[in-house]
Amino acid sequence: MTSKPVPVQSRSLTREGGVSLYAQIRERLRNETMQMTPGSAILPEIELERNFGVSRITIRRAIDDLVQEGLLVRKQGKGTFVQGPKLTHELNAVTSWTEQLRMLGFTAQTTDRQIQEVEASPALAKELHISRGDPLSMVMRLRLANGEPVSLMTNYLPAALVPDLARKFVKGESLYDLLHQVYRLVPDLAVDKVETRLPTREEAKRLKVPARTPVLCVNRISYLADGTPLEKSVVISRGDRYQYQVSLRGRARLPSSFPSLRSRS
Repeated sequence: MTSKPVPVQSRSLTREGGVSLYAQIRERLRNETMQMTPGSAILPEIELERNFGVSRITIRRAIDDLVQEGLLVRKQGKGTFVQGPKLTHELNAVTSWTEQLRMLGFTAQTTDRQIQEVEASPALAKELHISRGDPLSMVMRLRLANGEPVSLMTNYLPAALVPDLARKFVKGESLYDLLHQVYRLVPDLAVDKVETRLPTREEAKRLKVPARTPVLCVNRISYLADGTPLEKSVVISRGDRYQYQVSLRGRARLPSSFPSLRSRS
């Protein structure tokens, strides 16, 4: 249950100093919302307009910035609310989506699970080191965190590695757990490529987001210890609820072919 709209402190704005009115309002809103409980509603735009003594366009621009940052979320017909913290996926170990959610304290759930056999396309065959047309087990799922849809996931596995997958993967949340416990297959290395884009109409519908909400698209290929490709996965996640974090340590050595760069460091 969400709380009633919380008034924003409308201290007078300054029209001097070179800081735009909308930027002042944005920072005022930012400071207030960061002290509010996720799910709390902020005042309607018409009331903020009256409180700050500025135009609706100025108020809307300030709110738009905070929506883009993921601090606020608009719900059509309901108002603007404080967004909960994003789900942060650490990219420093080969972990499953389910494991990451559990470590963050969320309950991971799966709906709309479909498993079917398809033929490897030329692109998939190349990535998985198999022949074009070889059978693949394709697993498609809608993933939820605490009941909220956050990711659409599709996995492609060489059928020869996971015989009878459709019958065996009927319960549980983690595909990696199943691969380990049933097939004795453990990913040793994963290569992720992350990009942002707008969702397709179907993706937006299933993730329950507006059509213009950016999504994170992660393409992963995971490998067994001997270098055999285990699976290709494509994960489409809500950009307003999901983020990736990379931990780096040490400074990479520059190739010796760049002496001029090395001499400047």
